[in-house]
Amino acid sequence: MSESMRRTRQVVETTDPSVAADAIARTHVSHGVDVDPDGAGFVFEERVRGTRLLSLESTTCTGVVSGTIEPGSAMTLVWLKSGRGHVDGHPVAIGGPVLYRNGPQPVRFEAFQKDVIRIDRETVEAVAAERGGWAPGPLEFHPRHVPEGPTLAAWWLMVRTVAAEVLTGPDEVPVEREQELTRFAASGLLTAIPHWPVEQAAQQTPANSRFARAEAFLLEHATEQVTITDVAEAAGLSVRGVQAAFNRHHGTTPLAYLRRIRLLLAREQLQSESDQSIAEIARNAGFAHLGRFAGTYRDEFGELPRHTRRLARDQ
Repeated sequence: MSESMRRTRQVVETTDPSVAADAIARTHVSHGVDVDPDGAGFVFEERVRGTRLLSLESTTCTGVVSGTIEPGSAMTLVWLKSGRGHVDGHPVAIGGPVLYRNGPQPVRFEAFQKDVIRIDRETVEAVAAERGGWAPGPLEFHPRHVPEGPTLAAWWLMVRTVAAEVLTGPDEVPVEREQELTRFAASGLLTAIPHWPVEQAAQQTPANSRFARAEAFLLEHATEQVTITDVAEAAGLSVRGVQAAFNRHHGTTPLAYLRRIRLLLAREQLQSESDQSIAEIARNAGFAHLGRFAGTYRDEFGELPRHTRRLARDQ
């Protein structure tokens, strides 16, 4: 019988700032956590689920949370859904993942909703070595980098896939599956944030494996009409080699990966205040066959493009 890991679940709902501070101190490696109710009607809610390798956290708070956070043995990324936030003294924009550096850093969040993902650091370093063509070891990341465009879409694709399994999957999960999912999350992080080995930080050496070149080419040309042969030639790989590499790192084929990136790009525009028609949005996201777009979009998001647009405009 294969070994298994248990996904633990923690839920804290309180109107007491001291209970909220205790919850944050248990969830994070933290120092000097202070929770200010900032007026009447204080509400705090924190939900965490996962294992020591991979976990997700969602927090809502009407007050102000401040203190010093350390990521510990995990690579930790936070993204604001609403409210205001500062990490290391720098503002956190709504909707973009921010990577905590490997060390103590001051944080402050005000009247916020935020999500956090924690990915085992050793796994990230091992996957980075495969992708970058270097020996495993500590990594340096581009400070305060927030991905945009197709790279940001690739990030959300990873988060959606991980969340679907971590949040709704079984409590007991085979170790091999959790390791595989953690590797998948690590690839999503490494796609989103530029990185290089610490000992080569001065040169900021980018990942240079053939897979890294294939992935970079695909994202740079995400809205253009590219083929699997184009990707293979750009990376110096065979078509079969590209397919195998994408399956290993992203769990899917290159063109299926590209299609989901395009769908997320289209969804972002549908949820924005863009005056473009749905057909124009689809075309700009790279969909040449507009007749198939609505059905493919519904399969991915459970609603038609016009419903996404209507909901966004009704808010």
